[in-house]
Amino acid sequence: MMSGTLLPLYLLMSALLGGVLFQDDFNDGDADGWHEVSMVSYDVVEGMYRMYGGYEENHGIAFNGDDDGYMSTPDHSASCRIIPETGVFFGMMCRFSEDTDYRIMLVMSHLHQQLRLYRWGAFGLDLVDSAPFAVQLYEEYWLRYEVQGSSFRGRAWTGGASAEPQDWMIDAQDTLSIAGSVALFVAGLPYDRVSLSCRFDDVAVSDPPLPAEASTWASIKASIQ
Repeated sequence: MMSGTLLPLYLLMSALLGGVLFQDDFNDGDADGWHEVSMVSYDVVEGMYRMYGGYEENHGIAFNGDDDGYMSTPDHSASCRIIPETGVFFGMMCRFSEDTDYRIMLVMSHLHQQLRLYRWGAFGLDLVDSAPFAVQLYEEYWLRYEVQGSSFRGRAWTGGASAEPQDWMIDAQDTLSIAGSVALFVAGLPYDRVSLSCRFDDVAVSDPPLPAEASTWASIKASIQ
């Protein structure tokens, strides 16, 4: 978990915009507390959490939360830094549980060059919402979702934590209401032998912020740069 005395910029923003529930920057060299539920390889390399392999299963999933791996509240905001390396989808899951009929995924799609919100159930994927977004392998991205009641919102961006935009790219409604967990996710190339690889870092989960005017958002970011 988080080490050192200086909080990164993304945590300062989270503290201002909502109470921090948990975070992990993997600088301690391990992923303690993360539950790995897919048959791929997991490790921490140069301070980043890596999922790779995929020869037996076409996706990697790891989940965590502020209450022994689970979220204490269904309403929260979660962000992370992502470097996609090999695969189709790279992102996070909202209110994740192994025991539900379906999962909600906010992913960057390298195949479609979009940010997409999916409902993943026993009979496949249902696209809920999407927005154009350029995705290049081995480039750094940031991703955030926010869930409040039946509202699911998401955005992705480049340029570091301080470059986070105000506007949401994804905005949808769903009935998945359990607290669940925050999950990191990657899906591999579905050809012959599946291959996947992705790195995650700077996971931060907080209470959802109160609505703020654009001028207030800009002032908060300026004050901590």
